[in-house]
Amino acid sequence: MTIRKPFAALLAGLFICFFSAGAKGRNSSVPKTNYRTKWVDSIYNNLNRQERIGQLFMVAAYSGGKNMNDTLISRLVSTHQIGGLIFMQGGPGRQAVLTNKYQQMAQVPLMIGMDAEWGLGMRLDSVMSFPKQMMLGAANDTALMYKMGMAVAYQCKRLGVHVDFAPDVDVNNNPANPVINMRSFGEDKTRVAKMGIAYMRGLQDNGVMACAKHFPGHGDTDVDSHKDLPTVNKSLEQLDTLELYPFKALIKAGVQSVMVAHLSIPALETEPNIPTTLSYNTITNLLKNKMGFNGLVFTDALNMQGVAKWFPSGEIDLRAYLAGNDVLLFSQDVPTAIQKIDSAINDGRINEKDLEQRVKKILAAKYDAGLAKWTPISTVNIVNDINQFTAPLRKQIATTAATLVRDNDATIGKIAARNLHVGYIGVNATSSQLAEIMGDAQRNMATNWLPKTSTNLQAKKLLDTIATNDVTIVAIHNLNIYPANNYGLDAQQVSFLQQLQGKKDVMIVLMGNAYVMQNFCSAPNVLIAYDDDTLTQQSIARVLLNEVKPKGILPVSPCNVIQPKLDTTVNMGTGMSPAMEMPLIPAVPYQLRKVTSPGDAGVVNLEALDKLNRFIQNSIVSGAFPGCRIIAAKDGMVFYNESFGYYTYDKKQPVDNKTIYDVASVTKVLSTTLAVMRLYEDGKLDLNKTIGDYLPQANGTDKAKLKIEDLLMHQAGLKSWIPFYKETLDSAGNLRADLYRTKSNDTFDTQVANNLFIRNDYKDTIWNRIYTTPLENKSRYVYSDLDFYFLAAIVEKISGTTIDKYVQTQFYKPLGLKSIMYQPMEKFDSTQIAPTEYDVFFRHQLVHGYVHDQGAALLGGVAGHAGIFATANDVAVVFQMLLNYGSYKNKQYFKKETIEKFIAYNSRLSRRGFGFDKPQPDRDDAGPTGNRCSGYAFGHQGFTGTCVWADPATGVVFVFLSNRVYPSAENNEINKLSVRTVAQDYIYEALGIPVNHNRPEVKKKQMAGK
Repeated sequence: MTIRKPFAALLAGLFICFFSAGAKGRNSSVPKTNYRTKWVDSIYNNLNRQERIGQLFMVAAYSGGKNMNDTLISRLVSTHQIGGLIFMQGGPGRQAVLTNKYQQMAQVPLMIGMDAEWGLGMRLDSVMSFPKQMMLGAANDTALMYKMGMAVAYQCKRLGVHVDFAPDVDVNNNPANPVINMRSFGEDKTRVAKMGIAYMRGLQDNGVMACAKHFPGHGDTDVDSHKDLPTVNKSLEQLDTLELYPFKALIKAGVQSVMVAHLSIPALETEPNIPTTLSYNTITNLLKNKMGFNGLVFTDALNMQGVAKWFPSGEIDLRAYLAGNDVLLFSQDVPTAIQKIDSAINDGRINEKDLEQRVKKILAAKYDAGLAKWTPISTVNIVNDINQFTAPLRKQIATTAATLVRDNDATIGKIAARNLHVGYIGVNATSSQLAEIMGDAQRNMATNWLPKTSTNLQAKKLLDTIATNDVTIVAIHNLNIYPANNYGLDAQQVSFLQQLQGKKDVMIVLMGNAYVMQNFCSAPNVLIAYDDDTLTQQSIARVLLNEVKPKGILPVSPCNVIQPKLDTTVNMGTGMSPAMEMPLIPAVPYQLRKVTSPGDAGVVNLEALDKLNRFIQNSIVSGAFPGCRIIAAKDGMVFYNESFGYYTYDKKQPVDNKTIYDVASVTKVLSTTLAVMRLYEDGKLDLNKTIGDYLPQANGTDKAKLKIEDLLMHQAGLKSWIPFYKETLDSAGNLRADLYRTKSNDTFDTQVANNLFIRNDYKDTIWNRIYTTPLENKSRYVYSDLDFYFLAAIVEKISGTTIDKYVQTQFYKPLGLKSIMYQPMEKFDSTQIAPTEYDVFFRHQLVHGYVHDQGAALLGGVAGHAGIFATANDVAVVFQMLLNYGSYKNKQYFKKETIEKFIAYNSRLSRRGFGFDKPQPDRDDAGPTGNRCSGYAFGHQGFTGTCVWADPATGVVFVFLSNRVYPSAENNEINKLSVRTVAQDYIYEALGIPVNHNRPEVKKKQMAGK
């Protein structure tokens, strides 16, 4: 083998190459994609052919248990340059140590994967598991699924895991399925698809690759592919209608990888004993060519008997490669497999260009996972870190998923009554926390047990006790997740359950797999919990005691059960179609409303809010601003609404919830963008048309052909800024006497500041300067207020009224907003408005109640880029309306499609949407949002120290208003301290939303169709 530089030395050389020339900073014009391509090419070119082939393999590693294989993995990493590891059994600390060891010895950084369908607890000791997918299917709540996806992503990132082999999007329409079953979201393909998309987005929005499995569909099987090769005898039409449906939906939504199952499907592969994993027709023709999937294709484990019994080691790997797989998982003999693939290249069966394409695809995925900048995993507090979000989220899911299949005898009301005699029978157990909780609530409750190997006499006595109770709870515990041996129930227990079906006032509580209900299909009262851990038992106790209403919906049909419609509130997200670009849609639009306790809004970490309070107070002490207002809402519930500090540093007037702030460039989204959206929706404004199509005065200038959509994205080529005010000053820096007056008259009626008026016709001078200033940024993204000068002018031309009047009548007044407007001094006293800058260059006075922006001031305070003043509450209402997809208080302001169009990543040159700013999708750059915000968020910042963000993925609205420019705009402490983004992070931390390390795939996916 050729001697290579160690991986760390290689990376160091690459980064010197990439970044030393000019030491470019955040505003570098070098596209970030160039870094990715250069890194991939450099790594690839530094490998010989066998080392390149080694990148195709992901081998099983163990940090604990009888399969510990440290010596083998060390040899494969150092000698054969394998591409990655899939960690199996062990513990977090031990796995972190081994991952650090293997990464440090690897010539090319390793991609680390795990089967973590229900979090890292699925594989590791000391880690609490999240619920299995069938419980989430019962919850039928995409927002909750997305939240769990984010939490699992956090676990993975904390442990250095880059790929989670989840979600399982098999449609489990075979109750006897011995391997999928509870791992599926259910038997409804649309529910499987929408929940799978939510899980996928929760992972990928937070920097962890998701993997849709088991292609082309493992749900309708009764053989475990770990033990043999299952056969699916369905036509292509049947497969396309059912099994392939979720995969098509996830591919359209942007899933980054797919895992192929070991299945025999004659409709796809006619050659005997060729599983789908080794089928060219299945992987290359169907998945890649017909379905258009271009992400990573993983094999299922190549040591499973569904494939391993038919071919020898090494031959399996070669056939898997020839079929079209990119990553060969769980290879039994890597050295032999490398030699066989190398030989196939030599004899022409494999084109070396094809190898290059696949290896570079793998390397690009490593770059996207952050492996170009790998840092060792810290083992300090790692178990606590990994477990920190699990318990509250697991409890929330269990409560939401609880499924009341029937309650014909109104037993729940009776169980909760204090004057009735309640009995409890625990089947397949001798104790449970559920029994303890119910016993504490019902002091006279009689508790009995029917464990395994009970006698007929014991069962008969328990049946007799039911007659002495007013109502009886029969809870079935300790069930297996798979159907073998009737899920762990013996014949006596099954017989007992069947005899209950004729009993009145008996509530059967199924603490496990819903398919167990097939043993008592005609029971009049059934509650299904899907799991039996202590948190689920606590949640079910609340349902039985009538403290919460069960909201779950059966995800499968154990007895062709038709569940009655429940009188419960509508779950968030249940209306989402599989192909939607947004992670969720509120089924019922939310209004902003206060909560009695932060916990009502889902706050799980009150300490984070305390930290936010201290951080803001410290920021004020540091001089970032004299005061500020912050509002945060989750699903319309305002759980944080705080005022800090004073209007000025002399501490004479405290900030309160009625304080009005100059929001500066937030005007762009609170006014101009809303107006453009309305005119676009009404068919009066075409985003593909140009300035010249709407403003005749532009014709004959170089502005005429600038497109409206490019103005919205700041890429029309306009100059970044024109200091118009300087031309109104004389050589000594004083206001020109020919242009200004201290009192208004017919000629000087455009108010610039207190007792200061400019000639009314100076607006014409401003527009002349705009039209005659040459374009200088064509085909580049350059943030410019001039774009919004034009957009406001176009709005006024089309609407026939000024933009301030247009947004007032179209939005602010119908929304019932009293404190958002241009020119606030016409309505409010200055004591209600926070002052901005003491302007020593232009107006030579404290700017108070008049717009801070000089250009907007010269236009009389009404402009497209600045001029809006508002309270935090009114800003929050506007963005809650947008988060509701255009609805607020039973009035529809926009169509859903309009909002989706404008808030998406719309630019190939920047992070911008149409009018709205977006989170920075590139991990190498900072951005305007906090580290926990999802890539679906939209909003804007303002120069005066303001921002507003709404996040469809989390239901969070965040508003921050301050006057950081008081007394001087030279004060930049707000940015040095990252106050706005840190504050937003604390809000998300309070809700238990983990750090979002990068968001590249959101933009990539949304741009894919453009």
